[in-house]
Amino acid sequence: MRSRLVTARHVLSRAVAALAVTLTVSLLLPAAPASAHGQLATSTPLTGTVVREPLTQLGLYFTEKPASNAHFTVTGPNGSRVDSGWSYGEPKRLDKPVQEYFMVNGVFEPRLYHTGFPAMVSVAHWPAKGRYTANYLSVASDGEAVRGSVTFDYQGPGTAAPSGWSPPTDGPAPTLLALIEGTPSASPGVAGATEAPGSSPAAAPAPARPAKTFQAWMVPAIIVVVVGAIIVVAARRKPAPGRAGGAARQRGGARRGPARRGRR
Repeated sequence: MRSRLVTARHVLSRAVAALAVTLTVSLLLPAAPASAHGQLATSTPLTGTVVREPLTQLGLYFTEKPASNAHFTVTGPNGSRVDSGWSYGEPKRLDKPVQEYFMVNGVFEPRLYHTGFPAMVSVAHWPAKGRYTANYLSVASDGEAVRGSVTFDYQGPGTAAPSGWSPPTDGPAPTLLALIEGTPSASPGVAGATEAPGSSPAAAPAPARPAKTFQAWMVPAIIVVVVGAIIVVAARRKPAPGRAGGAARQRGGARRGPARRGRR
């Protein structure tokens, strides 16, 4: 019994060491790259910067042309919207290429994008100094949602709202939400959606296909299962008859001790 316990402990110590090494390696390995594309590449202004002049437009540059029914908002320090529509801008070459990944035959393949396709979001006025947030929601050509925000600090002069202007209250178009959620839309493609001025209707992106990737956490989980099986087998293993008899003889000999010598 003692020999089985020693064997089990020996196996367990080695398994724990292997598990620790595997966990360390899995934490150091980079996560599987995202397969979605059409993401934000840069913006004007950049997120986290300070703006000191009352801009009339904000530029959000994506790696592909935003959907014609994309939704953009700009909110001020008090949470009210100050945006006044958006339009497509002139594409420009990115200062730093953006790398995105595509799933091809079960393998992620990188692709570099050198051009930014802008959505120019108009700002009606700057009511106060403070933090402003530009939110965007679109859908990429692969059907993946493109969403995020750009936050910056405005420290310029306050400007008045245009005469007759009121904060917009519209939300994302139902066709856009239908594409993102993967549900059938009442209208095919993006027909009937609110389009940017001067834009042409775009074809509906293909439905997104979830990428099948091997997650890093699976490695230690598999090792735990294997180690548990090894420990169970080692604990139930019976010692060989020869070894058992030898151990019994050794224990018996230890009990008897040395023989006494007779007197001369």
